[in-house]
Amino acid sequence: MTPIPVPHRWLAMVLGIAFLLDGLLTYDAVSGGELQDLVSLAGAGALALCAYFGLRHPVAGVALGVITLGVSSLIVRSTGAVVVSIGLDNISLTEMVAGTALTVIVVWRAATVPAAFCVAALVVTCLAAILIRDLPSWPYNTRSGVRVTGNDAMTTGMLGLFLLVGAVGTGLYLRRSGHQRTETELGALIRKQWPLAAALAVIGLVEIAQGSPVGIGSGAIAGVCAFFAPKYPLRNAAIAAAAISVIALLARLADAGPTFSLTTIAASMALVAYLVRFLPWREAFWGTAALVVANGIGLQPLLGNLVAALDMVLLLLFLLAVAVATGWYFRARDRERNQTVRAAVVSAQQGERLALARELHDVVAHHVTGIVVQAQAALLVAENNPGVAVTSLEKIERSGAEALTAMRTLVGGLRDGTAGFAVVGEATTDLRADLVSLVEHAVGPPVSLDLDLPGQLPHEVGRSVLRLAQESLTNVGKHAPDATEVRLRVANLGDQLHIRITDDGSARPVNPAGGSGGYGLVGMRERVELLGGRFEAGPTGYAGWAVEAWLPLGTYRGNE
Repeated sequence: MTPIPVPHRWLAMVLGIAFLLDGLLTYDAVSGGELQDLVSLAGAGALALCAYFGLRHPVAGVALGVITLGVSSLIVRSTGAVVVSIGLDNISLTEMVAGTALTVIVVWRAATVPAAFCVAALVVTCLAAILIRDLPSWPYNTRSGVRVTGNDAMTTGMLGLFLLVGAVGTGLYLRRSGHQRTETELGALIRKQWPLAAALAVIGLVEIAQGSPVGIGSGAIAGVCAFFAPKYPLRNAAIAAAAISVIALLARLADAGPTFSLTTIAASMALVAYLVRFLPWREAFWGTAALVVANGIGLQPLLGNLVAALDMVLLLLFLLAVAVATGWYFRARDRERNQTVRAAVVSAQQGERLALARELHDVVAHHVTGIVVQAQAALLVAENNPGVAVTSLEKIERSGAEALTAMRTLVGGLRDGTAGFAVVGEATTDLRADLVSLVEHAVGPPVSLDLDLPGQLPHEVGRSVLRLAQESLTNVGKHAPDATEVRLRVANLGDQLHIRITDDGSARPVNPAGGSGGYGLVGMRERVELLGGRFEAGPTGYAGWAVEAWLPLGTYRGNE
């Protein structure tokens, strides 16, 4: 499996952005002389710190968060401060984000019973905070002493329920992913796209606070399309463009007002970036044109005069240029990375050809030359001295046997990546025994072994698995001297064999022990791709390194 990294930096960034927005919204009140409103901002910052602390200590983080929110509510009530809120009444944006993050973290990383109690405590404390903070929340009301209206309470309840269900569902998904042997395609997409989803969700929350249900509808559809765009960019762009246009036209017929939505614009920018990054230029152009036209239909009611229309068009052209430039940048980076990989593979193949030429000349040609010389000598003396010819034939036989042995050793070495060296650690027909022996004799941190092997395994696959494990354990010793544990897992997925080797090291020395030719990962990738498999290698998150390979158990590509 590919684990979901602990999002320390992402959480800090999201909490920081939320706190900055709360600070900007509170500035108006403070500049008007209401300094007591800083109390609520300080409480929000303290709750954000509790959420960050909860990453390592989930239950303790929730306990501190509950205490912080309760104390902050009492102080807000006693000082008469106003809580500047976006979304939940009397709950600031930072508190809402921190509470949601704590719910996700405790469901994900705590035991079931403590997690259930923690979630219940967070919900009860949040409801109590809304009731205790007697003053109305901005921007719904002013300092009039009027309590939250029924519509506000309904909006708060629906949004709170949505956040609770989403947070618990996300935590359960992360919890289940931690126990899976392999990551699904959807799981990989979620792992890569969740920052975009979080950003669009925050923009949507701001718009919900401002009350724009028609625009949020088109923004939600466009956001979902942007989330799945890396897999089918053109199809999702077409769906989003159609949805934006239809909702705008229906709103105009129903006289429901403009459907302008920041969420729609942001999602459309993400879609344009994906179109430029992944598709040929012609398809990217038509997909981008469809999104531009659709957003133009949605924004048309706002273009009341020429000056406003010109300003809006210039702004949209600027945002379009930003989206296209972003997609172009990632397209160029992908192309450069692919070229680098191809060049490395070609270089490794050339090195193997040179190694083969040297071995053929130094080993096999030596024996063959001896055979030719002995045969010529036998032909010269065979008629006059048959005894010498018999001796020459014996030497030819011995040289032929040696040449055959050398050829077999050379072929075996080339197929196993050990050409020019003694063939040690040769793969047998029992992969389990080979891996157990490899782990027992490995030098470095302890290795935990988890094997789920099929009954019948192609010999080429078994040999590749052993070589991948050998190279990965060697790399751990060279590049991760501070590693304390290595995990080696081989899982049978039915039609594939999944191999994963991870370590928990953090330091990557510039000059590893024994030097590094740079072909280790390239050689492993080439070995896997020759069998028609898939190979991945990279950091696992905030610490450690992972090597993964998926080898087919049926037919494979490669030279026999």
